[in-house]
Amino acid sequence: MGTATLRNWGYLLLTSIFLAAFMLAQSYAVFEMAQEECWDCFGDQYDFLKNEIWPTFLYWFGGLLAATVFHQFVTPAIVRQGLIQKFGVLTFFATFLGLGLILAAALAYGYFNIDLYRNQMEDGPNVFPYFRTLNIFLDSSKLLIAIVLYEFVVEVYVYLVENARTRRSTVLKALSEFLLASVILTLIWYVAKVTYDAIFDTYDCGACNPILVFWLFIPPVLLVHLHWFYRVIDIIKRGFGPENRKNLWEAAITPFVALVYFLLFDAGGPLTFGLLVIGLLTPCILGIGSAYLRYVLAGEKRTFLTEISQTSAELGALRAQINPHFLFNALNTLYAIAMKENSEKTADGIQKLGDMMRFMLQENHQNRIPLAKEIEYLHNLIDIQQLRLDDTQQIDLKINLQNPDREVFIAPMLLNPLVENAFKHGISFRNASWIYITLTHDPEHIFFKVHNSYHPKNELDPEKDSHGIGLDNVRKRLELLYPDKHEFSIQVSEHDYFVSLILTIV
Repeated sequence: MGTATLRNWGYLLLTSIFLAAFMLAQSYAVFEMAQEECWDCFGDQYDFLKNEIWPTFLYWFGGLLAATVFHQFVTPAIVRQGLIQKFGVLTFFATFLGLGLILAAALAYGYFNIDLYRNQMEDGPNVFPYFRTLNIFLDSSKLLIAIVLYEFVVEVYVYLVENARTRRSTVLKALSEFLLASVILTLIWYVAKVTYDAIFDTYDCGACNPILVFWLFIPPVLLVHLHWFYRVIDIIKRGFGPENRKNLWEAAITPFVALVYFLLFDAGGPLTFGLLVIGLLTPCILGIGSAYLRYVLAGEKRTFLTEISQTSAELGALRAQINPHFLFNALNTLYAIAMKENSEKTADGIQKLGDMMRFMLQENHQNRIPLAKEIEYLHNLIDIQQLRLDDTQQIDLKINLQNPDREVFIAPMLLNPLVENAFKHGISFRNASWIYITLTHDPEHIFFKVHNSYHPKNELDPEKDSHGIGLDNVRKRLELLYPDKHEFSIQVSEHDYFVSLILTIV
């Protein structure tokens, strides 16, 4: 997911729709109050459709256009180049265009809108045109502030998501989700509460009640939800054995924190047993329940994507299996010819190639295979690669593949692209080269490291950038097969290439 995808237009449109809905709900509430007091005071001066809905639409549409201009041209330039660097003509033009659209939206809103207000005189409610310099300035400022706040929240969200991906940080990922959910739920609750007050004639204090109730309940619910989804459910699934008991305290800490938050927030009011129950049960029921539901749905999604990936891989393998019996027969023939001509090295290479093909045909379609079989395949692959090397070449090759002392399973064909890349891009017959491959493991993890010399391809070589395809495939398979249970890093310099993979196998 790139930055362009994260700055997606759906959030911008959704936010603007919620803000427009709030404006209409608030206007309708004022209209209802004024109508109850003295509808006859208005006469033909006021029409809700003409003097509220239509100007609100113009204000919303102009603001959406301005936000789109800032979102597309201005904010990326600020983030990419910084405030003090030269933006260029396009960015300056976009800035002035966005400000002009904001002013035009405020002018249109003020020109068509007629504001209702209640004075303290005996004649009750009255109307006055909204087209005033102060009103236009205030509406322009409000629209600009809303756009700036939106862009700030989006950039913080983008920053958190990108750093969560590069650092593989669950904390940053949870923070990004907390930010996004807080903003969306705030807008939903804000509009729903004001609309409810307007419809059922309970409108008081405008935004006080919505914000109060939101900050009383939603943040602790989100905190409990995120902590249980990313940490506690996995801890509980591991069981109550001695090695896991030190982590079980986390199952109780988030409801406790939510209760403390509720008590601190409500410190100014009377403390009752009912408030304690509400402050504890609300985050627990909503947060933990939604976390388990999301966990189940996420597991089903991963299973579905994995099945699709495996089906695609099987189809690809079937396309590659063009009469495999013929290929095996051909390899057997070549093996016999090599033995007859006393070419033991060639015969050995053909035999290993046949073993590799048999492995790909028989094992590659399975979800998991024993690690020992994957190691055997890697040995065959390395032996075949070594056939093109001899002692006269300056190539340092060190292989250490630790065989498991127990039955360990791994997704098939996950490690070999890393080895293939090492031999493909790390061997030069004109310069000193090295390849170091290490596979070790403990009861919970597999550690696989490949460090090789790096010899960039010639600019005219059609396979100059082809090494990225295999690594991208490995990265995608890891995300599907080992979500949040792997660490995959690549370090590249001018002279060497280092790949590290850590798999959690429990």
